[in-house]
Amino acid sequence: MGRRMRVTPALYLLLLIYTRVYTFIPGVDGPVSQQEALDGGNTTLHCNSSADTSDEQFTLLVWYKDNVPIFSFDTRVEIEWSNEGFNRSGRIRADVVSQPTALTISALTEDDEDLYHCRVDFLNSQTRNIGVNLTITVLPSKPFFLDEVGNKVEDRIGPYHEEDTLVLSCLVIGGRPPPHISWYSGSTLVDASDGASDIPSVKENVLYLPLNRDTPAELYCKASNTDLAPPLEASVHIEIYVSVQNVSIQWVEGVIGHTLRSGRPAVAQCTVHGSYPQPILEWWLDRQHLTKHSNQSWNNLTRTSISYLELIPSVAENGATLACVATNTAMAPSRGSKADVIKLNVTYSPIVEIAKLGDGDLSDVAELDPLHLECEVQANPPVNKFIWYHNDSEIVPGYIWGSNVYSHKLLVEEASRRHSGVYSCAASNNVGETRAEPLTITVYYPPECIGPGISLVKETIKCNVHGLPSPDTYFWHVQPAGLDVQHLTTGSPILPLSQINEPLSGTMKASCEAGNGIASQYEVCERIFSLESLRPPQPNQCDLAFEYGEFQMRCIPVENATYYEISVWRMSTSNSSLYLERRGSIGFGTRQALAQGGVEGAPGSIAPTWLVRGALGVLKSADEAGAAACNRYGCSAPLLLRPTENLLLAAEPPWWHFILEKDVGISLGAVVLVISFVVSTVLVVRLIRRPRGKPPPVIQVVQLDDLTRNYIDTMAG
Repeated sequence: MGRRMRVTPALYLLLLIYTRVYTFIPGVDGPVSQQEALDGGNTTLHCNSSADTSDEQFTLLVWYKDNVPIFSFDTRVEIEWSNEGFNRSGRIRADVVSQPTALTISALTEDDEDLYHCRVDFLNSQTRNIGVNLTITVLPSKPFFLDEVGNKVEDRIGPYHEEDTLVLSCLVIGGRPPPHISWYSGSTLVDASDGASDIPSVKENVLYLPLNRDTPAELYCKASNTDLAPPLEASVHIEIYVSVQNVSIQWVEGVIGHTLRSGRPAVAQCTVHGSYPQPILEWWLDRQHLTKHSNQSWNNLTRTSISYLELIPSVAENGATLACVATNTAMAPSRGSKADVIKLNVTYSPIVEIAKLGDGDLSDVAELDPLHLECEVQANPPVNKFIWYHNDSEIVPGYIWGSNVYSHKLLVEEASRRHSGVYSCAASNNVGETRAEPLTITVYYPPECIGPGISLVKETIKCNVHGLPSPDTYFWHVQPAGLDVQHLTTGSPILPLSQINEPLSGTMKASCEAGNGIASQYEVCERIFSLESLRPPQPNQCDLAFEYGEFQMRCIPVENATYYEISVWRMSTSNSSLYLERRGSIGFGTRQALAQGGVEGAPGSIAPTWLVRGALGVLKSADEAGAAACNRYGCSAPLLLRPTENLLLAAEPPWWHFILEKDVGISLGAVVLVISFVVSTVLVVRLIRRPRGKPPPVIQVVQLDDLTRNYIDTMAG
């Protein structure tokens, strides 16, 4: 056995020498296939060693590189052999069992690129030769980047602004065959125009790329020179500043069909797309900057920014504009901002106010003038119903209102006092109903008589009228019986009769006409008065007295009397009737008419009173004395008194009373005058005859005052 092993190598050597003699000619000695392998990789060479018949088998398999044997297998002795110079580190592995047989070579180098062929010997059949032309591909280096000025770019480049142009070179070193360099965005080819570089063994592809918002943020450079390995690639992130592409506002809470409700909170969302870097979002309401809103969120992957605003709309904000402004501060001011603006549709119950149309005061109207009221409404949505109220009662067609009472205007062509009162209107829409603050309307009308028109109250006449406003001027026409009409103007409905200059007695015709600035009184108030009721009452506390040598009528004064009349009534000679002998007036308060007396008042005191006295002269038993109270309107019926017998006896004259008779008195007076003359003559004569002497001094005492005494003392000194 040992000997056999020693002989075998020699046999193989002979085979090798033999194979050198017979050179393989591709296409002549056998077919040739092309096969590619990677530098540093491995490859498998296949050889069909199957026999054409079942009773045939191969005896020897030999692989050659450029006609130099590198491996063999002899089935007869089942011995493998390999060229030690080629099979360094045992990089050859053979599979001679499977069909086709396979020879795997690993750790390939560029030196392994050559023409290989296998030779198969059979027992009886002709030798078979199969060629394989092996090409070794050397991969290039991983791509790397240089910017436009030659600086190496690592993972990121920029920032750039949209509409800038990116200039970026992708380079690879080595590679056999030379690689092809392409730019990709994802799986999309961007540029494949590579070329040789100024640097030996270096290829490059310079990319000129206009930048916009659609430019991919990541670019890939791929280098490939074989299909046996995936392309070598490197990526670079391009940072591009882009302006805001889209801003949109949507309501997310508190809206019904894109409408807001006054006083109810609502939430708006502002979504901004396309901006890089993150924009600043601001809210504006009719040019008012709103600072109270949620912090905005940012999604860098989708370049989306969102901000929320909670808004409680008011009535005043209906129709206002709500704007969301997105600003990219990295961009130029003219390009960095974009906004979305929406108009607020705020619904609310009607806001109602009553207005009076036409001239004049808001709440005043004259009778027979038109009354036009308008229900001024501010509402969203529009009002669909109006209701008018008068004194809290709903106004319905007819009566004093006409037929059109359901519109925003209430029209009364001729106002009357029945139209005075409190007015209100209510308006309703789909949101609710609102009632206006009430408005009081006063319908002014001219004065008119009420009741008797004119009434007599004590010593005044009153004009009984009413009107709106209250009358302020009164025109009087007064005509006492038998006299001319007297015209007076006052500012009061009461006219004192003292202002009438004419005498008043019996009856008086009076009329009044009031004015209040609205219109003249349609009919004057007129009446004829009897003034008897203004006369004083008949005295009822009178008596007769004999004082101061004559009969006196004494009466307690009565109310409303300004003077009194006394009268004396004599019995006719036939004793059939009384006749008025004399009548006299006694003015109230004159010396002859009044004498102070007194009656008991409070305990321990005397309360003074006055008596009306009137001298009656001489009364006889059948005579009667009368007392009547009078004023400017006439006298009362007289109170008649007859003197009593005791009063007549007390009034009888004394026994010497006859001297006072007219004839006797004259005679006695003449005698007395004669006697007085005689006596005075005698005395005068005697005095003349008396001797004259120095008369005695006459002393007169004069009471001096202090001023006179001081004057006399000064003169004496």
